Amino acid sequence: MAIIPPETVQQILDATDLVEMIQGYFPLKRSGSNFQAVCPFHNEKTPSFNVNPHRQIFHCFGCQAGGDAIKFVMLYENLSFPEAAKKLADRAGVTVIEETLDPKALAKQRGKSDLMRMQKAAAEWFHRLLFKSPDAQPARDYLKSRGLSMETSRKWKFGYAPTDQRPFMDWAKAEGFAVPQLVEGGLAKWRDEGRPSGGAYSFFRHRLMFPVNNDLGDPIAFSGRVLSADQGGGKYVNSPETILFNKSRTFFGLDKSKRAILKEKRAIICEGQIDLISIHESGIENVVAGLGTALTADHAKILRRHTEEVVLCYDSDNAGLNAASKAFRILAPTGMLVRLALLPEGEDPDSFLRKQGGDALREILEAAPEFFDFQIDRRGGKLNQGSLRDRLAFARELSADIALIEDKMMQDSLISRVTIRLGVGEDDIRKLVRDAIAAKARAEKVVHKREMVQQRRTESGSAATSREEGRESEDVSAFTPMIEISNRSIRLLCRGLLTEPGVKASIATGPAPDFFRNLTETEVLTRLWTGDFDPGNASSVNAYIGRLPEGERQAVLRLLSEESASVTPELARECLIALKRQSIQRQISVTKAQMGAPGLPEYEVTRLAKVLLDLRLQLNET
Repeated sequence: MAIIPPETVQQILDATDLVEMIQGYFPLKRSGSNFQAVCPFHNEKTPSFNVNPHRQIFHCFGCQAGGDAIKFVMLYENLSFPEAAKKLADRAGVTVIEETLDPKALAKQRGKSDLMRMQKAAAEWFHRLLFKSPDAQPARDYLKSRGLSMETSRKWKFGYAPTDQRPFMDWAKAEGFAVPQLVEGGLAKWRDEGRPSGGAYSFFRHRLMFPVNNDLGDPIAFSGRVLSADQGGGKYVNSPETILFNKSRTFFGLDKSKRAILKEKRAIICEGQIDLISIHESGIENVVAGLGTALTADHAKILRRHTEEVVLCYDSDNAGLNAASKAFRILAPTGMLVRLALLPEGEDPDSFLRKQGGDALREILEAAPEFFDFQIDRRGGKLNQGSLRDRLAFARELSADIALIEDKMMQDSLISRVTIRLGVGEDDIRKLVRDAIAAKARAEKVVHKREMVQQRRTESGSAATSREEGRESEDVSAFTPMIEISNRSIRLLCRGLLTEPGVKASIATGPAPDFFRNLTETEVLTRLWTGDFDPGNASSVNAYIGRLPEGERQAVLRLLSEESASVTPELARECLIALKRQSIQRQISVTKAQMGAPGLPEYEVTRLAKVLLDLRLQLNET
């Protein structure tokens, strides 16, 4: 198994400023000497996510997620420890040399790196063809017809995939990319899936190519648009899913828009690449688009990390409105406010922009109503004079949507609005909402049970494989036993050992004192007593904390996240004395209880009396 040495981990943490790194994902607000934000790992209204710049750790007092910079990237981007560490290493310019590399793991790592290199090289080749190849004239004509300049094409790295596959296959061969690599990366397809010896053909032909980038701006896939009416396949064809690309977890344009989303505190979602590019080029940069698939729960989680408000800017036809309804049901459970931009009938964002301009679109986006207001306005007026059955049927649809809103005050407000607009009894609406909530809970229970069964099967069947790949189970909602440390002296000693070099150097010079065994809550303290870390180096401490069992790790992070005065060696010695006295007093209580046992032999009473006397002498001397 490939292992990143502790020295390298510490070097990565030394080179990473946690506050600066997290602010690249979402904004933080200063709170005293620390920083705060709404936690990205669970739904909440009041900020409980705390970042300590001095200790270079984060901790959420709500869901108990916490750790160092590597841990944050693991949780936020759903990466394994090695993947997160390498991502930060690349960011900081730290070279990672792994020890005892497993040949399979090394091959997988190299294969992924080769695919990244191939996607980037292909993007450059398609881009050159768009500008230089006579065969790309239809693509250039199409861009001109949509009002997209060559400068825009350079900015977004548009490309052209030729009709004849031979130039592409010849280029790939000259660049050293084997056919199996092309297939693995989604750039080619086997002529016969069951018989690779039959050869392969290029996946994209005679299409305008849009590179699909990861959040760092590196191409990981492509989306190709048809250029003639008689072409086969869909209007847009995306790369098949690969180890680099999962369309259910990828937004087109997010690499260029994420900072604008953070700044505007709102994300605009449109349906197509051309719509997104037109909106972005008009000066409205906080916009993303899906890749030919409906929004997923993973999409919603990604957006929730960046903003609390979403504006759906879809086509104004029935298909667009239906897509908006489905999107709402995915986005609402995350706690985001969902609005719907209402374009004139028959218009999509691109056509509207070309006719009316960016200012007109910006006005529509700013005036976008909440999704519920739109739903009620769209159908409520027509149903107001209709039958009670029709109104109740519509109310049932709205109730299912209201059930997705967890905020009780918002729920009450929506129930009142539906009651007034539809002329239906409030009790009827509340019952429909309760029924919908109950149905939702039952469905979630079934899904959870299915996932747990699958997880147990996976763990029992491939535990060794999981260990070889170096992955950890990082679900912040998992049922990890919580370790609480309420003893003030133990808490102070733990903090002192972790944060003050003088404390560790002066008191933790040998094995942990024997009297620790007579006290509760000393498990973490005993481990820290002999721990191999430098209290004067936050990266060293964080690297050590990252290796602790989950329950102990969370307990330590809670301690470090609390505001407290520094622990001096003198205070630490006073705490040790206090703990020793507590240990003796505990033994005295136990001895007294033993002496009170019925039927105790005289010799045992004498022995216990001597023990009790010795303990009292020790207490007086301590």
